[in-house]
Amino acid sequence: MKTLILWLSLASAIPGVSLAQAGPSRSSFEAGVCAVEVAADEKIDCGTLSVPENRTVADSRMIRLPVIIFRSRAAQALPDPVMFLTGGPGNSALTGQSSGRSNPFLDARDQILLEPRGARLSQPALECPEINAAKGEIGAGRMRAEAAQTGLAAAAVTCRTRLIDSGVDLNGYTSAEAADDIEDLRKALGYPQLNLYALSYGTRLALTVARRHPASVRAMVLDSALPPEVSYDETASANTWRALNAVFDGCAVDPICAAAWPEPRADFEALVARADSARLPFELTDPSIDARGAEVVQGVGGALQDPRRIALIPRAVGEAQAGRYEELGRWISQAQGPSPFTWGLRLSVWCGEERPFEDADRVRAQTSPDLGLGGMDARAASPEICAAWNVATAASAANEPVTTDIPTLIFAGEFDPSTPPQWGRRLLANMPRAHFVLMPGLSHGASFNPCGGRKAFDFITDPATPPVLTCVAKLQGADFAASAATAD
Repeated sequence: MKTLILWLSLASAIPGVSLAQAGPSRSSFEAGVCAVEVAADEKIDCGTLSVPENRTVADSRMIRLPVIIFRSRAAQALPDPVMFLTGGPGNSALTGQSSGRSNPFLDARDQILLEPRGARLSQPALECPEINAAKGEIGAGRMRAEAAQTGLAAAAVTCRTRLIDSGVDLNGYTSAEAADDIEDLRKALGYPQLNLYALSYGTRLALTVARRHPASVRAMVLDSALPPEVSYDETASANTWRALNAVFDGCAVDPICAAAWPEPRADFEALVARADSARLPFELTDPSIDARGAEVVQGVGGALQDPRRIALIPRAVGEAQAGRYEELGRWISQAQGPSPFTWGLRLSVWCGEERPFEDADRVRAQTSPDLGLGGMDARAASPEICAAWNVATAASAANEPVTTDIPTLIFAGEFDPSTPPQWGRRLLANMPRAHFVLMPGLSHGASFNPCGGRKAFDFITDPATPPVLTCVAKLQGADFAASAATAD
C-alpha cells in the first residue's frame, strides 16, 4: 500500500439540512482541460465546478473550482467514488496530483479531487504573498514577539484590501460553503454517495459535510482529526509539549537511549534557554537566520512530523546541548522558508469559525516564553491577525460537535504535535459507528504508510466490518535506541 500513500500525499445552514432543501442550486459542472498536467495514458477526466461565492447573498458572483476525476480501472465502477479532502485550510488539493496508476481505490471506484474554494488553483485564489513572506521572516527569527504580530496584521490588511478591491467576498470562504461545493459536485456528476478520505483540516470539512448532507456520505476515513469543537489555538503549545514529552518518556524507558541521553527533557529545556540568551553556532545554510529558542523548537517540531526522525530527537538535542550543533542545525535549516498556505483562504475559514469561539487571552498566552518553547508560535492564527482580516462570525454550529452514524475510521499518530490522539478519540462519543486507531511511532498523517493505507482501503471497501488491526499491532513504533548511534 506504500504506493497509495505516495499518490495521496501529499445565511448559514441548519445542521442536517442539505442544499437541495434550501432552494434551487445555481452550481454547474463543465468538462474541460485539467488545471494541472496529468498522465496522458490514463483514464482521467477534468473540468470546473462553478458555484456561488456566497450562497447567503442573492445573486452572488460565481467562482470556479477545478476538478480531477481519476476513473476506475474496473469494467463496471462502483457508484460511490472516493474524494480526498486535503489539510490546511489553505492547501491545494490538485497540485502535484498527476497520476492514479498506483492508486488501489481505482480498482473498484473513481477518485475525485476538488480544489477548495479560494485555494491556489481556484478562481479567484485568495493568495496573500505578504503574509507568506512575513511568516518566512518570523520562522527565520528576523521578526519576533510584538513586531511579528504587528507585521502579520499589517500584511493581512494589505492583502485583505487588495482582495476586496478585486471583488472578493471574504465571507464566502467557509467550511459550510466548501461542504456545499462537495454536495453540488456530487449531484452534478451523478454519484448517489461519496466516500470521504480526509487529512487534518480536511477532517473538519468532512465532518461538516456529514452534518449538512448526511445522506450523501457512505463512509469516512479521518486522519489526524480536527473536530470543530476543539479550540486549536488555545492549546497549541500544550499539544507541542504533549508530543515532546512522549519522545522524552520513550527515550527514558529505552535502556540504550537512556544510557546515552539520561536527561533528554532537561537537555531540551536547557538548550532552548541557552539559545534564547545567546546566538549559538548552529551550522545553518543561511547565515541570516537568527536561531534562538523558537527556531530550535521549530527544528525539533519538524522532526516530530517525520517518523524517520522522531527517535533521533534525544540525540540531536543532547548533541547540541553538548556543543555539537550539526544535526540540529540541519533540522533548523530544513524548517525555513515562506509559508506554503494560501493565507486568504486560511484566514477566512479560521477567523470566522475558530477565533470567535476561543478565549483570546489563552490564545495569546500560547507564545509566552514562560511555556519553555522560546515563544514559538504554533497557532493557526492570532487574535491580532484575525482582527485585521475582519470576516463575519460563523453560526454557532460551526463550533459544535458533529453527531453522525456514518461508518468512520479515525487514525491518530502517537507523536502528532498538531492534532493529538485525544481529539480523534473524542469523536467516538457522538459517532456510534466509528472506530479509532492509534498508530504507534507515527505522527500527523498517520494512515500514510503501508499498514494505514491497507486499513483505509479495506474500510472503504466494507465499512460495515470493524477493522482488523493485526498490522497495527505489529508496528514497532519509534526505536529510541537509534539516538545512541552516531549521527551521519
